[in-house]
Amino acid sequence: MRPRVIVPLFSRDLSALRAQTAAAEASPFAELAELRLDPLPRESYTDALCAVRAALHKPLIVTIRTAAEGGEAPFTPDAYRDTCLRLLQEGGMDFLDIEWRPAAAHRAALLTAAHEKNVRVIFSEHHFDVTPATDAMIETLLAMQRAGADIAKLAVMPHTAADAARLLQATAQAADACPDGNFLTMSMGKLGEVTRFCGGAFGSCATFGTLGTASAPGQPAADALYDWLQKNGRT
Repeated sequence: MRPRVIVPLFSRDLSALRAQTAAAEASPFAELAELRLDPLPRESYTDALCAVRAALHKPLIVTIRTAAEGGEAPFTPDAYRDTCLRLLQEGGMDFLDIEWRPAAAHRAALLTAAHEKNVRVIFSEHHFDVTPATDAMIETLLAMQRAGADIAKLAVMPHTAADAARLLQATAQAADACPDGNFLTMSMGKLGEVTRFCGGAFGSCATFGTLGTASAPGQPAADALYDWLQKNGRT
């Protein structure tokens, strides 16, 4: 299947978040949405989730990106776990993004809690300063799958075009080793932008495009991304 287009909902206030949600709901290019809660005040997470879910009738990923993974939430591992559990109790999400490294001590419990709520789990790892060794990227993706991820996500920062190519190589080798797995990978920034278009050919099941507000470097416009995938991606 061709990669599906995910649009980020990324705002520091609920009014702007509601506007982004309305745009995502109306856009034919937004097939899924990711609600990034970490830019918001912690006390408004539940209100944000409820507001987005009420207005959005597309699959919803809920993400709290911690400072350790390049986000804005200064959570301890225990606080991260507790917040994710509260959001799962609230309901309304289709996917929960669980950070692979910061949540290491709690990932199994969070996976179980999510699956009990019929919420699929994305295990994710982000490197905003480097592209790890190819073998290390492959092992990370496969370890996520072995741990029960519904989707294994890896985002890296390239310093050369070869770095972006290695991310694609790692994705393809992981997909070959685990053909029943689901992988979501990207190389960030300008050098990595090509991977957001062609990643599906190497085994990535989705990609991120924006409706005006990006949540990570190198996310292209959702309309251009969608149109390219319709013409060139696998159906």
